Amino acid sequence: MTPTPGLLRRDFLKQIAIGSGSFSTYIMPRIARAVETSKARSCIYILLQGGLSPYESFDPKPDAPAEYRGEFKHANTSVPGVIFSEYIPLLSQRLKNRFSIVRSAYHPSPSHNEALHMVLTGWPCPDASVEKKNRNDNPGIGSVIAKLRAPNKPGLPAYVCIPHSGQLGSRVHYASASYLGSRYEPLDSGMVPESATELYKLPSDLGPNPAIPRGRLRDRIALRYQISASEDEYLKQAYEMLNLDSAAQAFDLNREPLAMRQRYGANGMGQQALLSRRLVEAGVPFTLVNFSLNQVKGQDWDTHEQNFKLMKNDLLPPMDRAVSVLLDDLSERGLLDSTLVVVSGEFGRTPKINPNAGRDHWPNVFSVLMAGGGIKPGIVLGSSTQNGAEVRTRPVHMYEILATIYQQLGVSTDAIFHDLSNRPMPVLSKPMRAVEELL
Repeated sequence: MTPTPGLLRRDFLKQIAIGSGSFSTYIMPRIARAVETSKARSCIYILLQGGLSPYESFDPKPDAPAEYRGEFKHANTSVPGVIFSEYIPLLSQRLKNRFSIVRSAYHPSPSHNEALHMVLTGWPCPDASVEKKNRNDNPGIGSVIAKLRAPNKPGLPAYVCIPHSGQLGSRVHYASASYLGSRYEPLDSGMVPESATELYKLPSDLGPNPAIPRGRLRDRIALRYQISASEDEYLKQAYEMLNLDSAAQAFDLNREPLAMRQRYGANGMGQQALLSRRLVEAGVPFTLVNFSLNQVKGQDWDTHEQNFKLMKNDLLPPMDRAVSVLLDDLSERGLLDSTLVVVSGEFGRTPKINPNAGRDHWPNVFSVLMAGGGIKPGIVLGSSTQNGAEVRTRPVHMYEILATIYQQLGVSTDAIFHDLSNRPMPVLSKPMRAVEELL
């Protein structure tokens, strides 16, 4: 008999609480109560790696001098008095009823490595020059969520990266489990189709070797349990993924009707967004999506050159459509209220246009989209100065955005882990509260 989702989550929480003492500062009922009653059951975190320009998206500056405001015109949104770029018309129509925008996000680093580390872990990068990963690095937010929230069904991963976590840096653990352990590493989706008709090759980790019949696999699993005196939870999870069809069905984008795949967009971003919806619908708690045209490198939004050409022709139209349809689709399926959607780069772009018609790194102020999972729609929080160089009202540190994600998913930012040296490590490096104006 298949356990109910609620029982699965409770059993999961008991396992992690009993483990190695990592939660010695927590009382078990407190964890269970927070997770069970949280506003959001899942999170889709869409990363625009490289850094989204707010001038060409959510915070245009039509009254700034030409060397700041750029080439694009602005357009009215569904919220009176609020304007967006002319090249995100679908999102402009949905501001009032689907999502809110923080226009005053910031953090201190203009370095890709350091910024990615901060926006994905809630910690400053320990040493951006270190070439080798350190198992005591801070875990990514997806791995923290995976440790504290079980999937809704056996055989599903708790944390997925689309297309693959290798896009997020080779030097430090931007998105990995680090000292939390390999059980909480993300499952990579692999390359996602670039069109609505291309077949998706499922990750090889989702099924057994086709040369080994299911019956033989079950016999091997049973034999291992007879030999071993204790049950390894990590291996159990792996066996469930191999033996059950839950994950394979969730990932199988080829099951979607052609009309739905076309609705999201006949491009990589559209298909990535559609896959993230399938994972939420199946019960995966955290999905990190790296919106990119180049699925190998994944840093398309780093527009040091030809910013306006790239944004107009290649980047903004598919992003606009994919995010808009994702929000609509989640709402139509009754999933938006329980699914937190976040869209952000690791920083913004420079106020002044450079000689190559591009914009460079700028962490002083940038925009973050938040929707669903208890976030009120139609709010434009904070503002930047006339030329967009600095925060003018209501500064929102990026760690506050992460605190909001944690809170809405039922994870207290007071949670303490212990790294491999047994040092107590909070989930955020600084005490931060959720952005209450959005809740």
